[in-house]
Amino acid sequence: MTGYLRMMTPAALALLASLAAPVAIAADAPAHDGVRHMPAFDLPLSPFLSAQAQAAARDGMAHGDPLAKMDNATLARELPRIRAETEAWAKGVVEPLRERYGVKISTATWNGVPVTLVQPRDASPAQRQRLLIELHGGSFVMGSAASFGMMEAIPVAAMTGVTVVSVDYRMGPEHRFPAASEDVATVYREALKHYAPQHIGLFGCSAGGVLTGESLAWFAKEKLPMPAAAGMFCAGGDARYRGDSRYVVAAVNDAPLPDAQGVLPIMEDLYYGAAVDFHDPLVSPVFSDAVLAQFPPLLFITGTRAAELSNVAYTHSRLVDLGRDADLHVWDGMGHAFHLNDALPESQQALRVIARFFRKHLELPEAPAATR
Repeated sequence: MTGYLRMMTPAALALLASLAAPVAIAADAPAHDGVRHMPAFDLPLSPFLSAQAQAAARDGMAHGDPLAKMDNATLARELPRIRAETEAWAKGVVEPLRERYGVKISTATWNGVPVTLVQPRDASPAQRQRLLIELHGGSFVMGSAASFGMMEAIPVAAMTGVTVVSVDYRMGPEHRFPAASEDVATVYREALKHYAPQHIGLFGCSAGGVLTGESLAWFAKEKLPMPAAAGMFCAGGDARYRGDSRYVVAAVNDAPLPDAQGVLPIMEDLYYGAAVDFHDPLVSPVFSDAVLAQFPPLLFITGTRAAELSNVAYTHSRLVDLGRDADLHVWDGMGHAFHLNDALPESQQALRVIARFFRKHLELPEAPAATR
């Protein structure tokens, strides 16, 4: 460094000294409230998106999300219709998936909880000794194991060679927290009768990702052995999805913005109710180091246009800081739950990441190169 200083002119040295000196704030400078007021600008699609993803994004912008601006009172009133339409739409998506991946689908009841099982063909003896538990999305008010659950469970079962059991946990507004966590724990207890915990994985997307974190916290409370690994996809450890991306992505998607305290009514409120403490680690485990320190290896998947990005990044950073094994994968330009559309190259990439993660942590041999 001293050699560089000898080469500098007196004027350059003076400039360097001014930059290194403490910044003086004028006594009459107004205090800033910390709120950045953003000018409007045009945001093009990411140049990194595949042609298929660009087309899907344009279609999404053209049609919009009919639920994005629906208040919870209207949602509660319209919920029977929304649920019926969701299940009917999903049926048309799931059947082609079943045929394409060649899996067997059956239903059962585990200790009173309905489940849907996806069994891959030609599973090896080692694969038959493993189990993955899937938790479907739908904001804790809609969706099912047979609909949103199968969009995730079918490709994951086929790409890992492991049976996936999707849980039809209780939802709101008919049921309240912690009903879903209790149902997952019930299914997990049944799984432990037949599989070693180091051979079980747990994962879910959106509300299912939130529930994955809540279930791990519940397992810790109940002193159950942790599974070998878990995946929190399109979700983090804060059940309110707070952080910068909550604002930015709302603006990008023309959705309601949270207030200055980050408060925004969400569909999940119909499940949690008004009395839930969102800093309770059984609801939002990210706020308890003691709980996070017990978590198994975690995989996070999200996109830069997903409202949960900040929540996911913060949860990942807390786990890493605590010395836990945690992987974070972010796809540029992709939105919430993008991997459920398996027609997109980005989704296939994400599914390969998921399959490799569970193969590794459930101690299965690597898949042939052609299927990775």
